[in-house]
Amino acid sequence: MKKKVGMALIAGFVMLTNIAYAKYVYYFEETIVEFTRDTTLPSCQIAYSTKEETNQNVIVTITVNKEIQPVSGFELAENKKTLTKKVTENEKQKVSIRDFSGNSTVIEYEVNNIDKEPPQILGCENNGTYKSPLSLEYYDNHQIQEVKIDKYSERLLVKAYKNSKEESKIMICIEGQPLNTRKYRYYINDTLYSTVTEQTYIFTALNPEDEIKVEALDEFGNVLDMVVVEELLEQEEEKKVILEKSEKELIEPGNYQIKVTDFAGNETVYQIKVE
Repeated sequence: MKKKVGMALIAGFVMLTNIAYAKYVYYFEETIVEFTRDTTLPSCQIAYSTKEETNQNVIVTITVNKEIQPVSGFELAENKKTLTKKVTENEKQKVSIRDFSGNSTVIEYEVNNIDKEPPQILGCENNGTYKSPLSLEYYDNHQIQEVKIDKYSERLLVKAYKNSKEESKIMICIEGQPLNTRKYRYYINDTLYSTVTEQTYIFTALNPEDEIKVEALDEFGNVLDMVVVEELLEQEEEKKVILEKSEKELIEPGNYQIKVTDFAGNETVYQIKVE
């Protein structure tokens, strides 16, 4: 806070006989500055780009209610109130947040959801050939989300399951696929419905007379094979067959693709042959 103080110096001018006196008035202005120190500690909030398991880097953002000094390892925004850091591996750190008055707040951030390690398929190697039956086990440093075992064949093999309680819902399942299959195209009455990589696909709001077709495509978009879905199976009974395809033992000879996915999105894909 600044205060101004006025001061006056008065000189007199008086004529007395032969002596002359001059009268002058001088004004002086002085500024007094009062300093008030900020003693309020910085208040901080921590946010993470994701708290789900991920195989990507996590961005840690610290938002402060006042301007602060730079912090090592963090990027300070132009407003001097936001810190960001790209975390590439799981870590737990304490950070001192200091404002320009010297007040500091110590906070702690923790990133423990980064998983960049792919799952393991135990009992075989990629592109290996093995005798039937082949027993497999699967391992991940956290948790496995899904195991898919798909059998290659000379032809595209498709089964369609209907829900007896909901006739308009049809679930398409790829039971076998030509080698080098990358995508599938689904048609209703010769009209393209969708192009996806999913081997299990659900159609809804179908009419009884609708015709379903499935095409297998390679990475260049060439059609490897096409199937017109005719036979519909009851879902309640036949869905068990689908679930059994993730079993640990492969008994039937053939070419297989095994894909193991964890919750962070890491994948391990093997192609093997069982004789």
